[in-house]
Amino acid sequence: MDETSPLLSGPDQSDVHSKDEVDFRITSFSGRFGNVGIVDKKTGGEEDEATKFKFSQLSRQNKLVLGLLGLANFFTGCGFSLLAPFFPQEAEKKGVSTTVTGLIFSVFQFVIFLSSPVFGNYLTRIGPKFLFVSGIFVGGTCAILFGTLYMCPSGAPFIVICFVCRCVEALGLSAFLTSALAIISNEFPKHVATVFGFLETATGIGLMAGPALGGVLYEAGGFGLPFFVIGSLILATGCVMFFLLPEIANVQHERKTSVFSLLKSPMVWFASLSIMAGGIGIVFLDPTFSKHVEEFNLSTAIVGLFFVIAPGLYGLTSPLWGFISDSTGMNAPLIILGNLMCGIGFLFIGPSPLLPFLPFELWIIILGLIMVGAFFGTLVVPSMKCMLIGAIDIGFENNLDTFGVVSGLFNSVFSIGAFTGPMLAGVLVEEIGFRYGTTVVTGINFAVMLLCASYFIIRRLLRPSKSANLLIRYESAVPQSAADERDLILSNSLHISTESKKDTNSAGLLQAVHDTQVEVISVRL
Repeated sequence: MDETSPLLSGPDQSDVHSKDEVDFRITSFSGRFGNVGIVDKKTGGEEDEATKFKFSQLSRQNKLVLGLLGLANFFTGCGFSLLAPFFPQEAEKKGVSTTVTGLIFSVFQFVIFLSSPVFGNYLTRIGPKFLFVSGIFVGGTCAILFGTLYMCPSGAPFIVICFVCRCVEALGLSAFLTSALAIISNEFPKHVATVFGFLETATGIGLMAGPALGGVLYEAGGFGLPFFVIGSLILATGCVMFFLLPEIANVQHERKTSVFSLLKSPMVWFASLSIMAGGIGIVFLDPTFSKHVEEFNLSTAIVGLFFVIAPGLYGLTSPLWGFISDSTGMNAPLIILGNLMCGIGFLFIGPSPLLPFLPFELWIIILGLIMVGAFFGTLVVPSMKCMLIGAIDIGFENNLDTFGVVSGLFNSVFSIGAFTGPMLAGVLVEEIGFRYGTTVVTGINFAVMLLCASYFIIRRLLRPSKSANLLIRYESAVPQSAADERDLILSNSLHISTESKKDTNSAGLLQAVHDTQVEVISVRL
């Protein structure tokens, strides 16, 4: 089935038209392409709405939804990362090995991987607002409870309760993230990538602020204070959400598809590969990087700043990549570019033995971190949109049910990458060293780049006539010879059936086209 958004590139600029020609799009026509808009012939065209996204022009409800989502993402990002500076030392005091401590961190992502598709599959039955608010409450409560673990006996009891708290907290965050992505897909259907980029910025700022805030609060009040403060803020955000978040339109649909049906789309598979590669790369450095830079004799505070570079740039650049994705439709080039640049970045972070001319100097490592952070957003932001396109492509309806399924799969795929990254880092660094380990990550990015590039090229070659945006050029009276061309375009590109031609709307459409000269000016994959 034809997708609803352009994928490979912007409009074809090869056709040249006179200044007297006027663009318009067909409206009030619902078919396999969804709804296509019509432009007032007096205005001479319509700018793509994705290019006009401005916060000041949003409705009051959309402003409220966007602000609350950003606030929630910020605090949950803080809650996820605040324990990094001090928990390993506290766990060691309780007799927990480094390996088990790593598993306590990793199990969080593993639970999200397992639960996100389930939440996404039943989103419309549970209700997006209920799932959103309840997820925040569960996450905030578990964060507060985690702050009491210093009172637990050492050994097995401490380990078991740590795992229980982290698993339940991960369930809450999974519910929150899945419903949040579905809500933005439903509330901002023409700006999904832009809004997603904004939320990723909020999350990135939270991930950056979390360790610093956690360290300050830990110094001020011990193990429990960071969790009590952040957990309380998360709960307060949930209370605000409960009263102010508007009810999301929830139209029940007969369930014909599931997350497993979504995997029938090749585009979903290749988008998932890019997301998973991003998840592996962004956390690969967490358990290994500090030892890698030990010979520079840097203070702990300075080393901590290195961990801010990649997520910080990711947060800052995500809105840019989202805007480019929405306004140009260049999702495939962005995904390919992102894997290329992130792969090169990891070559510099090593630096890789494959590049012996690169010295082991701090500025080379910083340059690599900058490249990874700046282009990481291109691995995940356009991929989310490609998942939506792939879902529509195989017959999913354009509704909240579909958004929930796609959101669940997105979170699941990213989480399995983030779960795999630290374990892969530990094994590779122990067996072959850090420099070869980052080279392996580069190989993963380059392999995904080649696979995605091959798929998108083959897709375009095999389906050159499939178009998501069919623009029709309005001129003067129709020559007689254009009638057959008109029927061919409408039957092949819009799939208008014989029955649909008989109804009033279609008849009016055909009559309007009969009085114009029809010319397809933009056919994009």
